[in-house]
Amino acid sequence: MNTVNRTALSNLKQNKGKNMLTGIAIFLTTILIFVIPTVGLGTVDTQMAAINKYYPTFHAMFRDVDLKTIEELSYRGEIETMGLRQDPAQIPVPDGAGMMVYMDDTALKLGKMELEAGEFPKRGNEIAVSQGLLEALGITAGIGDTITLPYQPVEQGGLGYEKKGEFLITGLLPSSEEQKETKMYSALVSKEFMEQEQPGESRKYRVMFRIQGADSMTKDQIENVYGKVAAELGIPEGDIADNSSYLMANYVDPAFYSGIVGILLVVVLAGIMTIYSIYYISMIYKVQEYGKIKALGATKRQIRQIVFREGMLVACIAVPVGLLAGSIASKLGFKYLLNAFGEGDALGDITRQLVECNEVAMLKPWIYVAAAGITLVTVALSLIRPMQIASKISPVEAMRYDGSIKTRKKVRKGHEEMNLVHLTGANLSRNKKRTVITIITLSLTGILFMVISTVLSCADPEEIARDSMFDEFVLSVDSSNGDKMHPEKEWSVISQNNPLNDQLENYIMSIPGTEKVTRTSSADADLKELMDGDEYWKTGIVGIPETYAREMEKSIVEGSCTYEDLLQGDKIVMDQKMRHWAPEFKAGDTIHMILEAGDKTVEKEFTIAAVADMPNGLSHYNSFVLPKAVLDDICGLSMDYYWSIAAGDKEVKAVEEQLRAVIGENQNLKMRTFEEELAERTKNSGFTSQLCYVFMAVLGGVGIMNLINTMINSIYVRRRELGIMQAIGLSERQLVRMLQMEGAFYTAGTLLLSLGLGNLLGYLTFLYGKKDGLLGIISYHYPAVQTIVLIAVVLVIQLLLTYLIMKNFRRQSMIERIRFSE
Repeated sequence: MNTVNRTALSNLKQNKGKNMLTGIAIFLTTILIFVIPTVGLGTVDTQMAAINKYYPTFHAMFRDVDLKTIEELSYRGEIETMGLRQDPAQIPVPDGAGMMVYMDDTALKLGKMELEAGEFPKRGNEIAVSQGLLEALGITAGIGDTITLPYQPVEQGGLGYEKKGEFLITGLLPSSEEQKETKMYSALVSKEFMEQEQPGESRKYRVMFRIQGADSMTKDQIENVYGKVAAELGIPEGDIADNSSYLMANYVDPAFYSGIVGILLVVVLAGIMTIYSIYYISMIYKVQEYGKIKALGATKRQIRQIVFREGMLVACIAVPVGLLAGSIASKLGFKYLLNAFGEGDALGDITRQLVECNEVAMLKPWIYVAAAGITLVTVALSLIRPMQIASKISPVEAMRYDGSIKTRKKVRKGHEEMNLVHLTGANLSRNKKRTVITIITLSLTGILFMVISTVLSCADPEEIARDSMFDEFVLSVDSSNGDKMHPEKEWSVISQNNPLNDQLENYIMSIPGTEKVTRTSSADADLKELMDGDEYWKTGIVGIPETYAREMEKSIVEGSCTYEDLLQGDKIVMDQKMRHWAPEFKAGDTIHMILEAGDKTVEKEFTIAAVADMPNGLSHYNSFVLPKAVLDDICGLSMDYYWSIAAGDKEVKAVEEQLRAVIGENQNLKMRTFEEELAERTKNSGFTSQLCYVFMAVLGGVGIMNLINTMINSIYVRRRELGIMQAIGLSERQLVRMLQMEGAFYTAGTLLLSLGLGNLLGYLTFLYGKKDGLLGIISYHYPAVQTIVLIAVVLVIQLLLTYLIMKNFRRQSMIERIRFSE
């Protein structure tokens, strides 16, 4: 071991206090740097594995493709693999349907089709069915049995005449609760049966496929590739169906990774500031030692090496411990994250199973290497300035160096009488840079705490839930726009036979406890003034009843408009959230829309009469508002989509049971209760709050190490000075008060900066969050409890530090203090 290494090791042993604080700061920084990407990427990987296990693995599907186009597709270099599906016939099921489906081997693999028992059909009349379908048809049978099934061949114009055929059951498909609820079933048939029922010239297939080289693409890039292929082959956009859940899980938006990097940068900057501050403040009082070493012949380079190696030795001890603690924290944190999945949720159950069986590797070797490397770089950057201070000063200057800032003033201001305030001020002003660095470093954590606290306090679960639902229940149409796999769920289809009709309203009002039913309409529309690629922007119009007129009018933020003004039919109100996509829209502008009204479209011109910041319970997340009577009249249909149902407090449960029976009888209806909305909002809010505050607690611990280091160095390096002052009459009580005043200055400076700047930035963040819908924020709530907690924590830490330091300081006699540094 050479002299430089021995000196660095000796310093490590001698400066135990400083190195302990530095080690804790590095330890906490390492934990954050390790946990953030581990949990973030682990969530993505686990979700990906669960979806890959649960969902089909094809990227997209082309519908109604003929044999010639299929042949062309097979030669396309963009297609990695593809499978064929054909639906030759439909089985009549009471209040439902059973589709006969043929799938080739590749389609079975891409579609993740599995049997509970038996084999897939290969020849003639072989079939694979589910027990759910057999029960719906009133048939009792098993594998090897022959059953008679009615079916209607699928023809170009619809369904053909009913036939009956005998089928041999070769396999059993899984049954699900969803199938039983929707009464929609499938049965697999052989290729021979499909070709028998579907002539070659009229046969149309569904082609499931994967894109070549997709592993290095984003979701948007994959969509662009198969969109281009479809355009070149003449496949209409309406016949393209993407596997959105699979694509979103496996081809993550790069913005997610940017978010992780952004959080890591905050942690790294906080770590650099804290570790630098600890070394800088400690270096002020170590310069004399380095001056002596320099006088003995050490070069500048050797001095820098001593400082650097001492710091890296501390890091080499703290980083492995931090990685170990981070591994444990990541495991516990990820299990906690699983609470985000509700009980009974299929995807959530699979995710929990994957984690419990350790089928997904959360703790990745490269994250260990990256976390260790980033932390070591953070420490190295923090040491640059202390290394420069130690190496640049001459031996003579080092002997009288006290860290005070040089000034051009020739005369120092004094006082005729010295008191504790003057003594405290003299010490704080001796090195203004040290004082400022300490306050700023401590305040950064406080500022971030106040910003996060403001956002979380504004995200009040009950307020957000009541903003979304005015009454106890919302009964609505269960439609899905753009779902090409289920075109029957389109609102344009359902609206032609709307289940929300007068007959249903009369029934609901007859339920004991029901107080009122408020009916709201909705229509999909294309906005011609705004483009989404090559298409018009898709938007929604909500038609509100006169009951909500006052609510709409008081939410107007630009322009002026009454409910009566809108009844003319040529004016419309725009929700303020629409400005996120169309910031140029304002009151007085004229817009042109194409409304979907059942099986037809209606083109209409409107003037934006006003812009309103409407509650979600009024707009239902639509961008434009009309009176209900006007919207229904334009569409020529009853466009009822949302029914808000109020019930008496004592009868809520009874009314809920009756309403659930209603939606159980109609697959196109769904219901949301205020109790469910509030529970979900409360759970999400609590979940987010706990994650944020745990993060802040660890980050705050890094800052506290800096305060401890500052106070310890401030007292211990002045032991001789304080001893002399006590010798000439400074009492111990006065000494304690002086130290408390120094601590109070740091506390006051930290709180002033944290609360002042933190509240300002917190309010600006609230305004941004309200505008962009962050966490559903509605109104500003000052984080009073969090403010009191911050003040209390800072005060308690400061008082506790002063007490512990003075307790240790008293162990030395006055003579030992005066002889210090001799």
